[in-house]
Amino acid sequence: MRVLLLTALAALTLPAAVAQAGDPIVSSAGNWDLKKSARGPTTEAACLLAPKTPSRIEVFKDRLVVTGLPKNSIFNYQYRIDDRSASTPAIPSSAMQNEGLITLDGAALADIVNGHRFQIRILDKWHEAITEDVDLTGLKDLYGTLDQACR
Repeated sequence: MRVLLLTALAALTLPAAVAQAGDPIVSSAGNWDLKKSARGPTTEAACLLAPKTPSRIEVFKDRLVVTGLPKNSIFNYQYRIDDRSASTPAIPSSAMQNEGLITLDGAALADIVNGHRFQIRILDKWHEAITEDVDLTGLKDLYGTLDQACR
């Protein structure tokens, strides 16, 4: 049983490291890298921001994405910015479920970009927690350069 659990945990952490490996770094600030990626919202190369440490988190101009999650297995998620209260637990849309990711945009993205620390806790349907805790130092500086960095 332990081997099965460790194998499952390893499988869950692998996509985070693979998702950001190989993308060329355009710029860096604080704990974040600005990378050029072919995995953007269009067929053209897009810029994304990623923590320098292995993480499932990627920030694009219009959204933050938590990648590499088990498909059709997310029960709910909750996030926290800085020392504020945690968000209300949310159930991901069927599109997020099918793709195995969580997306935050709009006011939530603006708050994250202007914050100092971002934490997200995702529960799968077996109530196992996947947690990301990211220092946001440098994100705001790089976010402001996204429009021009990868043209």
